[in-house]
Amino acid sequence: MRLGPLLILLIFTASMAAFAIATATPAPKYRVASGSMAPTLLGPHYHQHCQSCQAESVLDGGNLPELTTCPNCGFQANVVDTSQIHRGSELVWEPITLDELRRWDIVLLQNPDDANDWQVKRVAFLPGESPRIEAGELYRGTRLIRKSPQEREAVKQLVYDQSYESPEYPRFLSQRATSSGWNVRRGSIGFAPISHQPDSDDDWLIYHHQRCLPPPSPIGNDAPPLDSYAYNHNVSRELFPANDLWLEWTFGHWMADRLILKMPQGDDFTTITIDSQARTVTAHSWRQTVELPLDVDSLEKRTIRAGRCDGQWFVEISDPGKQRFFPLGAAVEPIGSEPFALKIEGGQAVLRETKIFRDIVWLGAPRSELDWSLGRELTEHEIFVLGDNVPISADSRGKLGAVDARKSLRGKVLRVLAD
Repeated sequence: MRLGPLLILLIFTASMAAFAIATATPAPKYRVASGSMAPTLLGPHYHQHCQSCQAESVLDGGNLPELTTCPNCGFQANVVDTSQIHRGSELVWEPITLDELRRWDIVLLQNPDDANDWQVKRVAFLPGESPRIEAGELYRGTRLIRKSPQEREAVKQLVYDQSYESPEYPRFLSQRATSSGWNVRRGSIGFAPISHQPDSDDDWLIYHHQRCLPPPSPIGNDAPPLDSYAYNHNVSRELFPANDLWLEWTFGHWMADRLILKMPQGDDFTTITIDSQARTVTAHSWRQTVELPLDVDSLEKRTIRAGRCDGQWFVEISDPGKQRFFPLGAAVEPIGSEPFALKIEGGQAVLRETKIFRDIVWLGAPRSELDWSLGRELTEHEIFVLGDNVPISADSRGKLGAVDARKSLRGKVLRVLAD
């Protein structure tokens, strides 16, 4: 038996396979150069660790001042170490065609007239739609665009993390001056009824919103939430109301009947009740009552999100096995400096990892609240893109305009690589 030719063939095949592996084209990568998609994607940036509350935040790495402000507690004297500037986010992406695109996808665009000019943006409108922005919301013509829970979570902006609450300026305070069942500590909010106080109708825990802005803004004053971005420390602009706001927490302990969330709005208020005894979720306001069935009898170890987004009230109850979403009717009135009040009835509960989030306030033009419209439908080849960092993003609202996907669309972002 002659083994020579066979051996030569095997060596040749193995060599070609090794060559193919060694020369295989790696997944395309892109490093973000600006902050137009912050805080989702970061350009050159600085990690700030607050010297007062220990919360971490991310700032634009350009033109850093000597002292910065914490967006969580408002401390205005955090010392900056300019030697610790990090490079922009490194992205992995893959080519994609127009018919594969979905709203909210993050895409890479290349200037057809300049091969070195790339941008990363989020798809806001698709072919055939008429882009319009009104009161901070996106519309397809006259129809408000509402995000799914997963889409909402992808673009949410952290407003406040109770795990880093400042002892000087607490946000969650009982309505009662004395004899309250609430016990608030960093990262933990507990309630146990007071035995000699059978009437707990007024034992509400109220969230007081405070704006954490650089000097000369005051610290510790209650005020309605605005669309501020800690990342944009070096941008001076008018701030606008952020009315799409929600709470998130996990029940570390639940031995109660119901939780009531009250949201004052002007002279009225909306209440959302999660009743684990009656197994219902209810929203009630002067304009409507919505009641939906609930398929759990305990809230323990479950994560709750409740508030408003895209012009509607909602509750979301999540555990590792299931996510339950309850749309609870229209929310249109502006919110004030005390946007949430909590009450527990029928027992004890402990809330952990309590946070406040807001939706992106979409502006009609950079740094302008004016309503805006493209004035026409997108063609079958066009998309309309926006940056998450709306106040500074150069996108389809301006010179970029509607994007011809045939000429500029290069790919979809898959993930961000760790530094």
